[in-house]
Amino acid sequence: MKKIILISIALVVSAFAITACGGKSAADAAVAEPSRLIAEGRLLPVKALDMSFTVAGQVASVFVKEGDAVKKDQKLAALVDVPEAQARLAAAQQELVDAQIALDDYKASAGVNIPQSELNVILTRSKFKTARDNYLNGRSTERKARMDEAEAKLILAEADHVELVDNGGLDPDQVAQLEARLAAAKAAVNSAQADVDALTLKATIPGTVVDVNLTQGQQVAAGELVMAVADYSKWIVETDSLTETEVVQVSEGQEVEVVLDALPDSTLKGVVTHINKRFEEKRGDITYTVTVALSQTDPLMRWGMTAAVYFN
Repeated sequence: MKKIILISIALVVSAFAITACGGKSAADAAVAEPSRLIAEGRLLPVKALDMSFTVAGQVASVFVKEGDAVKKDQKLAALVDVPEAQARLAAAQQELVDAQIALDDYKASAGVNIPQSELNVILTRSKFKTARDNYLNGRSTERKARMDEAEAKLILAEADHVELVDNGGLDPDQVAQLEARLAAAKAAVNSAQADVDALTLKATIPGTVVDVNLTQGQQVAAGELVMAVADYSKWIVETDSLTETEVVQVSEGQEVEVVLDALPDSTLKGVVTHINKRFEEKRGDITYTVTVALSQTDPLMRWGMTAAVYFN
């Protein structure tokens, strides 16, 4: 953008005129007015987002037209339904239900797991006693092996029982396995739902629909720009013409006045909200982009209008 620098300079009336009383020239009394920085910018809506589908497909419906006001999450357009996507979602939802039931049922079994474990310990201890008595009544290698095996099973049953009691009647490994199944089912549902949701284009901000490039039956590619939504409730001006020696005269929070070329009789108030730290090189100059938020609006404002920004 073209840069404008406005400098108001006081005129020196007479360089050599001698005053009657003091012999001083008028040049000694002349004072120059301070210079004022002006930059050219563009009028932009406070928010404007390009809209596109994340998947390719054929357009089934277009729900809006250019100029329509829309709310956040309002449907803008939809692609032809994909049966496979709906089938994957239904299967994933069923698996999620099954996984949740399995986990709930196992947790509900905690009340009976401990008594069953106690009974298992009693039975295992009884078998060990029988094997030990048989060995003591007639020592043999075979009976010794049976006794040792029964004793090992008893030790394991007692250890399992203690752990089960400590964990409230639930096996931590079993709980972890069921919870992992549930987590995987939730992830599958989210993924399948995202595939189905991708068939519908929704507004991500409230605003006004602009640049509709979409018709029913049209084939669109993933990422192809099909429309935009702009928030005209507030306006900003961006100028990218301030050089490195000028941008140091500007600070965030600084008040400015803005005059649009199309509305020269209206002066709008604003404030500097952002100064880009990254430079650009234009026509041999190092320049920086400055953003100004306007505190006033005019119904005649239009996106892209040329603006003169007067920095106070």
